[in-house]
This record gives sequence, structure tokens and C-alpha cells, in this order.
Amino acid sequence: MMKRTILLLLATSLLASCATEKSSRAVFDITAYGAVDNPQISSTDAFRQAIAACHQAGGGTVRVPAGHFLTGPLDMVDNMTLQVDSNAVVLFETDRAKYPDISSRWEGLTENGPHPLISANDLRHIAITGPGTFDGQGATWWANMDMAEHGNARPDRPIRRRPMLLQIKDCTDVRIDGPSFINSPFWAIHLLYSERVDVGRCRIINPPTSPNTDALNTDSCRHVVVHDCYADVGDDAFGIKSGRDEEGRKMNRPTEYVTYLRCHVAHAHSVCAIGSEESGGVRHVRFLDCDGDGTDNGIRIKSTRGRGGIVEDIVASHFRLHNVRNAIVFSLRYTKTPVEPLSDRTPLFRDIRIDHVTARDSRNCCVIEGLEECPIQNVTLTDLDLAGTNGVTCAYAKNITFQNVTLAAQTNLFVEDHAKNIQRLNWIELPK
Repeated sequence: MMKRTILLLLATSLLASCATEKSSRAVFDITAYGAVDNPQISSTDAFRQAIAACHQAGGGTVRVPAGHFLTGPLDMVDNMTLQVDSNAVVLFETDRAKYPDISSRWEGLTENGPHPLISANDLRHIAITGPGTFDGQGATWWANMDMAEHGNARPDRPIRRRPMLLQIKDCTDVRIDGPSFINSPFWAIHLLYSERVDVGRCRIINPPTSPNTDALNTDSCRHVVVHDCYADVGDDAFGIKSGRDEEGRKMNRPTEYVTYLRCHVAHAHSVCAIGSEESGGVRHVRFLDCDGDGTDNGIRIKSTRGRGGIVEDIVASHFRLHNVRNAIVFSLRYTKTPVEPLSDRTPLFRDIRIDHVTARDSRNCCVIEGLEECPIQNVTLTDLDLAGTNGVTCAYAKNITFQNVTLAAQTNLFVEDHAKNIQRLNWIELPK
């Protein structure tokens, strides 16, 4: 498995590097087109003129030098690198009227919403590079939210007022390397319907109270590597999605062949998450060598009745978690729903492997909870060193193997409910 993962990483990085090779022919400095180092004066026209010149030349680098530059929404073009130099800060205007509605996927459903701050739509060979910062100035957006924008797992919100900071949609051969993305109005980075994407060495930071500010979501994409990134945000840090409910099942665009490697998370709802919008399926995903400190959840796979979709061949390996509410949680009960017959509305989690996880000061060390009509199945958890308030719960699960587990918990060391074929091999319980 490790050899296959390394080959996947090398292949994806090589393919994504084409963005740099194809877009390095010319440099278009935004200050040459009138951009002003002043966060109170809009440089939108200068950005757009530089991008237009890049497009006319067949590609190149649009450069943002050191300084503070204010702009409205930006649209990238084929063979373009957007480079933010050291001490360069791109701030985005907060007037909703400047972000016209577009049709896109919002939390798993096709809906209209504001144009992303940076949009790459149906492009090839693009890159966003450099150590500079993109600042979405989210505070204004959060303060003016409509109540319809609040809540979790709620479909058909009638109002979409907050844009994503960066959306990569229907693109191929993409590289994002180095920038910081801060104060995103909504999700920070959304990879959607795209292939061969490499995201590395990015910092994604939003206040812990900022709503729905996921760091990076990979959504119905293939062949993606996200590595060496840091997140401190108000929702899930590094997520996997593939559409919601009937629409997601009909589109049938799974997220597959994705690796998240050496990612570090402070505050967030999860370090690495799958769901809850996973109706198109998720498979062949690797979460490797990640850590969380003060995060609500460590490794989290979530869904609910009505979603459908199969989540399978998932590996999470070498995690270090501290002060995390739930270290490991797999749940098909993300929302409260009545029991219903097995159908295409029923989500299925299977063939999951977790190994080499260390967790300290967790409220719940491990929770596995399936459905009456569909247990979570074929899960192997090995080499775990877990300590927290509550131990391990297996409910509506089958074919679950724990091996080489050291567990220290105050209560509920092991709870089994409507579970079949649960094995505990070399299981050691320590006083807490």
C-alpha cells in the first residue's frame, strides 16, 4: 500500500508541475497595469488587465509584488500562474453586489451563489504560488449573514450570500504551492470536478467562530495530493465530499485517489473528514502522517440516511491527536432520522483501515456507529494508543478488528451494541 501511495504522489506532483512549465513564459506585474499598494483603493482593473494580457500571450505569470492590494473577484485563465510574492497581501472587496451569482455546487447541491473571490473554471495547466497572502476579509461577510445561512447538513438554504475564497472547478493539472488563505467568507479552498491537483505548503486560517469556513474540500475530484498544509479554521480542516442525496447519486462522480499527507491542524471541527455529502461515493483515499491539537474531531467519516453512496478503501495512518473531542469517529447518524428499508438512500462504509494513532485527552477515544439496516463493516484498527474520558463504542457494526490497542479511559472502556464479529487482539486496558 505504501509503495502504491508513493507512486501516486510522484505521478500527481509530476503532472501538476506542468502548470509551472506551461505558464512561465512571461511575467505580468500588476503594478505595470496600475495596481496601487493601498488597501483602500481598488486595483480590480489592474488585476484583470494583467490577467487579460497573460491570456492573450497564451500564458504566463501574473505577479503580485510586496504590498497590500485590494481587488474584486478574479478569474484565472489557461496556462496562468498567479504568484504572490513575500509580503504581498491580496485583499478582496466585501460588497456583495460585486460578486454576481453563478451556478455551482454548494454543500453538495447545485445552487446559485456568489462568484468565488478567485475562480478557475474549466482550465488547464494553472498554478497559484508564492509565500504571500490572500485575505477574504470575512468579518464583514460573517456579520451580515442571513439566518438561512446558519446550521449544519441543511439542504436548500434559500440565500447564499458568502463566496468561497478559491474554487478550482472542472480543471486539470493544477498546482497550489505556498500561499496563505485567511479570513475566508465561506470555504477557503474548494476543489470541484477536477483532476491532477497538487496543493502544498499552504496555510489556511480563519477564526474558530467563523461559520462554515472549511479549510480545503476535495469534491468529486480524482488524483489529488494535499501535503504539508496547516489549518486553523471554524469548520472541517481537510475534507472529502462527492455530492448530496439524490442529486449526488445521479451525478455519480466519486472522489477517488486522494492523499492528504503531513497536514497539521489546530482548531477545526475535524483534522480529516469524509462527508457528510458523500452521495457520489468516496474511494481510494489516504490520510497519512497528520496531527491535530485542540480539534473537535480527529479522523471523522460521517453520513446519514438519505445520502446513499459508498465510502470504501480508506486508510488513515500515523496520526497524533491531543485534546481532541473525538479521536476516531465513524458515524452514519450525522442527523436524526427514522429507520427505513435498505435502498439507494442508505449510505455504506466499508473496508477502512486505521493504524498508528496516538490520542491524548480525548472525550471519546473511538466511536463506530452504523445503522440498524446497514452496519459499518470490515474495519481494521491497529497500533492504537488512546487515552480519554470514554473508551471505545461499537454499535451496529460488523467485522471490526482491533489489534495492538492500548486504551486508558475513565468510563465505558468498551461498549458493544448490536455488533457482530468484533475482535480485540492484544488489547490492553490501563487505569486512567
